[in-house]
Amino acid sequence: MSETGQRRVIGLLGVGFDNEDGQIRITQADTYHVMMGSGETHKEMQNICHRIDESISASGRKLNDFSPEEFMKLVQELY
Repeated sequence: MSETGQRRVIGLLGVGFDNEDGQIRITQADTYHVMMGSGETHKEMQNICHRIDESISASGRKLNDFSPEEFMKLVQELY
């Protein structure tokens, strides 16, 4: 919990488990990390995180301004 006692979303983590080619894939951004996965899966996870980032920016808020419930609502509206 934050100092104010409220739960907040502090980051996104995407982990792919379908990596069969031995490549290590890691993407880091300010609000998310995407790790592993096949090339296709990794790219899709990047796209999802980027789309969420764009929606957060369009709201005029930062990721850590969202409670888990607010964040889930935002994601559900996207997908």
